Amino acid sequence: MKKYLTAIALASLLTTVVSADVIDAKNPYNAEFAKMNQYFNTLVNEHFTNAKLNNFNYPRMDVKESAKEITLKFDLAGVPKKNIKLSIDANNLLTLKGEKSAAKDEKTKDVVKKEIFYGSFERAVQLPENVEQDKLTTSYKNGILTVIVPRKELQKPKAKVIPIQ
Repeated sequence: MKKYLTAIALASLLTTVVSADVIDAKNPYNAEFAKMNQYFNTLVNEHFTNAKLNNFNYPRMDVKESAKEITLKFDLAGVPKKNIKLSIDANNLLTLKGEKSAAKDEKTKDVVKKEIFYGSFERAVQLPENVEQDKLTTSYKNGILTVIVPRKELQKPKAKVIPIQ
């Protein structure tokens, strides 16, 4: 039975491949449509590659957790320290804002492809409720912003005993 099913599957696959070749041979416009499709795909791809939508997760980030602390490392290569703002709100939402400026004298006329992100950015990270905001420490070295957030022990709510009547 297995050999029979394998033979049927192989035959249908070969028929599909052969018929696809016959269709391509009959239609002289397929090559032109393929070129147009590739051209439009390239245009759309370039548009979204350079769009701000593509940088929704900029800057890139590493997160390391232990029982005592959470360590966040942000890759901010090329961003001056003065252009970085870090804040945390009452709901433990850590927000990083900044701006990465492009060189003013750079000529865009001869550029073939541009993938390096320039412009303003914002990234927010929701921290758990058991962090100590007042003891948060930061360091910025070689384009890496390190944020260390100590944890505190959660107070477990006391259970109230309800008498059964």
